Amino acid sequence: MRAALGRHPVLAAVLGTALVGFGAFGLATGSELTVSYLLIVGVGAIGVGVADARVSFTTLALCGLASWGVGHLAGGIIKLDGDRILYNALLPGRIHFDNVVHFVGFGSAGLAAWEALRRHVTDTLSPRGIWFTVWLFAMGVGAFNEVIEFAITHIVEETQIGGFENTGRDLVANMLGGAAAGVIAARRRVST
Repeated sequence: MRAALGRHPVLAAVLGTALVGFGAFGLATGSELTVSYLLIVGVGAIGVGVADARVSFTTLALCGLASWGVGHLAGGIIKLDGDRILYNALLPGRIHFDNVVHFVGFGSAGLAAWEALRRHVTDTLSPRGIWFTVWLFAMGVGAFNEVIEFAITHIVEETQIGGFENTGRDLVANMLGGAAAGVIAARRRVST
């Protein structure tokens, strides 16, 4: 973990500032989900830092994961009108803020998973195989997230997790983010 902080001090400072800033904002505004979102992103950041010591993720993957963390904090902590949160905000083109976070987040997760495993399989996969692998990683991690969200809706009374329509949009965003990340990974293979 210490090695990751040393390799990426600016990124660590940005994410640390986001955690403190959104934490203070959430507590000041009475956002009920503040603690859970801080824990999810904080534990995730520690996990990435520990993994980075072994894997040496690319700056692109780490920036994507950090952006996901910041988007996740904003989406769950910033309140809109009524009982809605930023995750529910509708952007132009019928895209929700949540969809953008899923696209970036699970695409970055797919890329990071590839980077963690690539030294074991790079020589045997074509660029198309790399694209497909990253795409599947992203969709798999995203689907696992949806299973967790489904479980949470059965355990916690008020979650702000949407229903079937939200799950479908999330899965499509995960798929598209994974496809984009797969293109990035495959192009790296072609250029080396």
